[in-house]
Amino acid sequence: MARILLVEDHDLVHRYLCDAILAAGHQAACVKTKHEAERELASGNFDLVVCDVRLPDGSGHDLAIEAVNLGIKAVVITGHPETAHDLASAGIAHLSKPFRIIAFMKLLEESLAKP
Repeated sequence: MARILLVEDHDLVHRYLCDAILAAGHQAACVKTKHEAERELASGNFDLVVCDVRLPDGSGHDLAIEAVNLGIKAVVITGHPETAHDLASAGIAHLSKPFRIIAFMKLLEESLAKP
């Protein structure tokens, strides 16, 4: 069981992904803004951060980099794949919207399995 921080501002996607993480047996902290995510990162111990690239109060890209700098694995989800072009060099996986939940869960498990 992993502790996962999900950062997604779209209500339906937020609920759907949070429920999927919990159904897979992981713990989930699910927030909607960069500010909330930074507060969680400061107070929590996470194995993985999953965040949307475009958040209402900042960049999920920057948040993912911050997580990696803290030693936390990161995955970015985006409806704008052109914004994720430089993530691989930072060791951050990405998934382009729309995606199937099975692809999301596979990427989560692969990311968690990496040393």
